Amino acid sequence: MNLLEQRYRNVLRLLPASYRAGREEEMVAAFMEMSGDAPSVGSRPGWGEIASVLALSVRVRFGAEGASPRAFAWGETVRLVALLGLAYQMMNAAINMVMLIRALASADDRYPVGPGLSIGETGAAACSAVAFMAIMRGSPRLAKTAALLSTTPTLVYFAIPLHMPGPAGMMRPLEEVANALISIVPVIALLLGFHRDVAPLRRSWRLTLSPLAAALMVLGWVAVGWYWLRLGESKWLYLWLDELGMLIVALVVGAAVAIARRREPSWPLALSAIALLLLLARLPMMIDLFGRPGYEIVNTVLSGQAALLAVLIGTLGTMGLRSLPDARATLT
Repeated sequence: MNLLEQRYRNVLRLLPASYRAGREEEMVAAFMEMSGDAPSVGSRPGWGEIASVLALSVRVRFGAEGASPRAFAWGETVRLVALLGLAYQMMNAAINMVMLIRALASADDRYPVGPGLSIGETGAAACSAVAFMAIMRGSPRLAKTAALLSTTPTLVYFAIPLHMPGPAGMMRPLEEVANALISIVPVIALLLGFHRDVAPLRRSWRLTLSPLAAALMVLGWVAVGWYWLRLGESKWLYLWLDELGMLIVALVVGAAVAIARRREPSWPLALSAIALLLLLARLPMMIDLFGRPGYEIVNTVLSGQAALLAVLIGTLGTMGLRSLPDARATLT
């Protein structure tokens, strides 16, 4: 075996072992034939060849219809993470847009829900909304472009403090990392899960616009519970009324449905991943308020939410992994 052949074999290690077992020799022979008279010493696989193997690895590991049952289950899991994350961003875009209009009309910068409002964040959420609608209506290329654009403000806001010394630098690195993960993970899942082997989705407009209906429900609940009933004045109830608190409640409902049905592994695994992201988003507040006098009730609620999310992660993750098809199973 010459050096070039060994390098091709190293590149093929990107593929799952089960896939390489029956195809490695054929693929190496094809690569060596295409290399022609290239010297065996000093030659390397081209970047295009490496990219093609990497893309093949993604398609094999996150399979579409026709793939092995296990690969298809993992593919569906990644695709669900992308859809759930983008649906949340679409809901967030609607809420931020209403708040932006309210801010411009009243110059009031106090908001009960949603992240810190800015034009950049609203634009990013709007791009995520476009990505969700595009993927649901069968336009994966537009969805991926819009999703990548949506990450720009997040990456800029994350990168700038890293290069600013002193107090102007990143004061809450865990919070910044958590916010970045919530925005970027669904985009990565979209790029990995909706590859060329996946048939474009063709969902109804009713389902496509359902996050907007959810956003209206959230705004209505905030108007009633926050302003009229003044539920936000309660320290412990506030943590169930903010953005993350309502997401935790929605996640519990989704987990109950997934556990009751027990049909496929993709939903439990995807919800377990979402629960992990929510736990990471809650940790910065827990760390910041831990041990502070006067926040005993808040710390108790935060600890309860973290414990609930940990239970969901373990329960859903275990259920999903146990229901995965055997790696040796094949479609008939």
